[in-house]
Amino acid sequence: MAVAKFLHAADLHLGSPLESLGEAIDDATYERVKALVNRAFDRLIDVAIGEGVDFVVLAGDVYDNADRDPGAQRRFLRGLRRLSDAHIKVFMVHGNHDPLTRDIKQGVLPEGVTVFPAGKLGAEVVTMRNGVEVVVAGVSYAKKEETENLVPLFAGLTGSTIVGVLHTNVGGDSSVHKNYAPSTPADLQASPVHYWALGHIHKRSVNPIGSGWWAYPGNLQGRSVKASECGPKGVLIVEVDDDGRVLEPRFVDCSTVRFERVSVAVNAVEEITELNDVVNEELSRVVAHASGVPVLVRLELTGSTDLADIRSTDAPGWKSTVESMLEESVDVLGDGAIVKVRTSCRAKIDLAAERERKTVLAAALTKLDEMDLDAEAKDAVMDVLVNAMTEAK
Repeated sequence: MAVAKFLHAADLHLGSPLESLGEAIDDATYERVKALVNRAFDRLIDVAIGEGVDFVVLAGDVYDNADRDPGAQRRFLRGLRRLSDAHIKVFMVHGNHDPLTRDIKQGVLPEGVTVFPAGKLGAEVVTMRNGVEVVVAGVSYAKKEETENLVPLFAGLTGSTIVGVLHTNVGGDSSVHKNYAPSTPADLQASPVHYWALGHIHKRSVNPIGSGWWAYPGNLQGRSVKASECGPKGVLIVEVDDDGRVLEPRFVDCSTVRFERVSVAVNAVEEITELNDVVNEELSRVVAHASGVPVLVRLELTGSTDLADIRSTDAPGWKSTVESMLEESVDVLGDGAIVKVRTSCRAKIDLAAERERKTVLAAALTKLDEMDLDAEAKDAVMDVLVNAMTEAK
């Protein structure tokens, strides 16, 4: 079976100021992180050329804002020229961060780069190296707050293999991202498109649909310790077989800095001097899985402890405890850093004494004792019960 490939990326946010990090780390680390983040797009280009893809699709928010930082524009054009020199086509749409308004000056783009128009569908046919003809179609935003469902614009497309490029919030979950160009999985299913190359949602997601897929690659590079910005970030490589069938996408990490949310249970910490060892052990594990790139961490202390100093940020010893952790984590994190420290620790509960009381928790613990569960399962359920009851207080 002969396969050909294309690359799907979205939400590059070139020129992002990383403002949330400005006061969280020292100036030298901040400048180093900004310089590294700017190289993520170079990795995208390297992957496209190394994988030998026939084309690249960029599904919106190429730039972080419509003003387009000049340095970001230069990096973007340099990358496009490298793709053009490698005879790799590029198809892109604009999203809510960089809408294709009338006053936007695109500049002269290299040969082989297609920007799909705003407000109406654009489409081109690409003959891939295995001989399969693929229709690539897309539509850009004409304004930042696009409230219309743009999926119906794709309804009239015909072809054995169709790739739709769109910046959209599938399912309308506005708790994570604003509900721009809202659509539903049913809308995507009803269309003639075989692979939906989507952008807007920063968390990677690959979903089967009929004989194809709809997918978010996530953003190219994390920008903060917000949950959707954490973990490996990059692109999707999509293969098309010689029958025109789109195969399941494959993720490739392109991030040059990784953001992580790290939880450290302090249940076994008996003395404050032991805390650093427990924290650094977990940080070492995270660094080992970061593919060699610096890690910026949101650290949260969890579990139960009798050490009042780490149960509350208002505790007299909290500041000195955190400063000590930050100092001792330097060797572990290398070029990375802890950017935020939180605690959700609770006081330890004497479960034996609690069982003797007439409380809801006592009744639940007694019931749990009667259940036929192994020790590990009982401990897990008990932790949930105690945490819930402690938070309720």
